[in-house]
Amino acid sequence: MALNAFPARTNIPEDVTIRVRLLGANGAAPTVEDGAAGITATRTGEGAYRLAFSENPGVFVGWHYGFGAATPADLKGYTAVRDTFDTTNLRFEFVVYDSTFTAADIIANQYLDAHMVFRRGGVGG
Repeated sequence: MALNAFPARTNIPEDVTIRVRLLGANGAAPTVEDGAAGITATRTGEGAYRLAFSENPGVFVGWHYGFGAATPADLKGYTAVRDTFDTTNLRFEFVVYDSTFTAADIIANQYLDAHMVFRRGGVGG
């Protein structure tokens, strides 16, 4: 299935939201539980993750994310910081931090849901 199989409607023409749910894996690459078509997830270091796209999703506009867990209190104070979208290698990288702002992996029974917005063409609003 192509990355733009179900384009979203937004207040800006040509924006597409790509959603991915990652399941932590205790210091290994996370499992892509949802939104796996054309996306590969890897762990590049403690708390550092890379999403690689099989095709160009467009011009990066922004992202939204949320954490989940079997024990939600385990994620208290967690945040994620993104890099710019690598248009040459079609990669999106981000780092997860715990409440002490120390890089921290998402582990088993912890999730990160990411919604990335890309513009396919046209001009922004």
